Amino acid sequence: MDQALTVSDVETVAVESAGTSMGAAIDQAADNKVRVLLTRDGKPVAAIVPIEDYEALETIEDAHDAEMFREAMAAWEAAGRPPGIPHEEVLAEYGIAFE
Repeated sequence: MDQALTVSDVETVAVESAGTSMGAAIDQAADNKVRVLLTRDGKPVAAIVPIEDYEALETIEDAHDAEMFREAMAAWEAAGRPPGIPHEEVLAEYGIAFE
């Protein structure tokens, strides 16, 4: 999934006043593709972003996770696929019992 992040602007809203402007902030993100940065005491704490940004971030994270898995599998296979921890030991360590 190849998505370009096309955001026209960034707006800052203080958390203390976000209650009165939250609807407007959401509209800015949804309709105008503006990222809204929420601040507390002048420091960034959260953001409201267009859904396209969120979806692009999820795609990037998924690709990163897949690459990390491929690297881990390659290292495991290069090590000759050493055995892991038996299922029973893991269950016992966490006090999990099946009837």
